[in-house]
Amino acid sequence: MTSTQPATRQQADGKPCKFTSEQYHWLIESGILTTDHNVELIAGEIIGMAPMGDEHGNSIEQLNTWLVIRAGERYNVRCQITLRVAEGFSPDPDFTLLKYRQGGYGRGPRPTAEDVLLVIEVADSSLEYDLGDKALAYARAGMPELWVVDIPHQQIHVFSHPSPDGYQIYSTASEDQSVKALLIPGLELPVAESL
Repeated sequence: MTSTQPATRQQADGKPCKFTSEQYHWLIESGILTTDHNVELIAGEIIGMAPMGDEHGNSIEQLNTWLVIRAGERYNVRCQITLRVAEGFSPDPDFTLLKYRQGGYGRGPRPTAEDVLLVIEVADSSLEYDLGDKALAYARAGMPELWVVDIPHQQIHVFSHPSPDGYQIYSTASEDQSVKALLIPGLELPVAESL
């Protein structure tokens, strides 16, 4: 049986299909993509996320409590909520700390890149991706600071000063050290509290 339909660009050149943010969110709102799919939009591509293991889940729980207690009255702390701040970029970061808005960001305008103060990802099996392509996407979207909690190596990777080429400043802190938020005065996380 032969097909009379022309080959699509995807079929013709083998490159992944790029989606706009509007197309991606239409797929979600129409029910084509559901929470069962466990995906996010990075650089226009729908990327599958690794399932959460026990250590990852424990780290999320610990960090959530720590962040809400220490920053929840002065900043909006969001846990695993889609961040829509740039075209073709709708990640589901483990944590986003935003400038304080009464009532949060659930009603009214979505947060903008200017509202974001800190993004935190917890990484186990996704470590290489979180430190590579995803960190680059966060930088290109203008996220001012990114922390990646590195479960396998018991450390936190700190990225700041975003540019189109990636973050300009990078450091790591080991389990016996702390990391200080660039834009959140007084927020200093002992690495051990995140593991």
